[in-house]
Amino acid sequence: MEGRLDRLGKLGIRYPVMQAGMPGAANVRLAAAVSRAGGIGTLGLQDVSTWEDSLAQLMVQADGHPVNANLLLPYTRKAHVLAVLRQQIPIVTLFWGTARAHVKALQAEGRFVFQQIGSVDEANAALETGVDGLIVQGVEAGGHVRGIAPLSTLLPQVRALSDSVPCFAAGGMYNASDVRRVAALGADGVSSGSRFLVTAESHAHPAYKQRILDASETLYTRLFGLGWSAPHRVIPNKATRRWCAEDGSVPAWLNALNDLFAFTRKVFPFKAEAALRQKPGVPLFTNAVLDASLPEHLVESCPLYAGERVADLQSMLTAEAAVHRLAEGFSMSEEAGARS
Repeated sequence: MEGRLDRLGKLGIRYPVMQAGMPGAANVRLAAAVSRAGGIGTLGLQDVSTWEDSLAQLMVQADGHPVNANLLLPYTRKAHVLAVLRQQIPIVTLFWGTARAHVKALQAEGRFVFQQIGSVDEANAALETGVDGLIVQGVEAGGHVRGIAPLSTLLPQVRALSDSVPCFAAGGMYNASDVRRVAALGADGVSSGSRFLVTAESHAHPAYKQRILDASETLYTRLFGLGWSAPHRVIPNKATRRWCAEDGSVPAWLNALNDLFAFTRKVFPFKAEAALRQKPGVPLFTNAVLDASLPEHLVESCPLYAGERVADLQSMLTAEAAVHRLAEGFSMSEEAGARS
């Protein structure tokens, strides 16, 4: 495992713990705090009008520690990639699709490129583009879900594809015990979204954070897919209770509407004006993430992304404490291996 992580170690990464890139919630403050703690702090993708300035702020606040830029491919423009290069961001994560041209452009400038995948076929496609690392997402993950099988099934299959490329596990990485479990399956590192959502530095709205801490279940749905009709895992709220069946399915007309607006992905910015027009007593739905800038009543209209085992998240931590809690799982795995 150490050999596969050598290059990340040379960049200055102390712990193979990545905070997932969550647009709207993974802000500069959170990403910088994770990186200063020795992990891989990730800035969630933003509209091109703010992206480069945020990257520049991140580099300053990270105080010399390596950072990661999240390129969510359905929304990524060439300008996003060029800003990453200009700001000297050392690590980049691609998600939802492949982008050989982006991989080559980033690697030509010495960037370490991760690709998050959800199947063996996707892993093979990513390896063919020459990525430097894989993030293996299980179906139990929160947010937008590319995984089609449990992490316990998918991770060993992907690990078997390459001995040289580091594999990070994503989906239910909350505690040291979770990390020990995936390390035994071949993971070199972990990526977590939900654990870092409920930190002091996260830009998620306090009401959203509290819903995570109080939740006992999640729903796998396409409800909040306006413009990006992809499956996602959320905590139930009034919007899901109004529009979704028990299994998370939505009316056919709603799926068609989501598909119809696919053209908006690279035309309109990541902004929440539509969410602001919603009324507290009318739980419609919006794809806007409930960050701290939005009113609290939208907790019933916005997608409350969270992993399937959300009930295991019961405490608010600092970003530093979250990094160390997850990193502890790797140190325990190494100690167990030494004893055996």
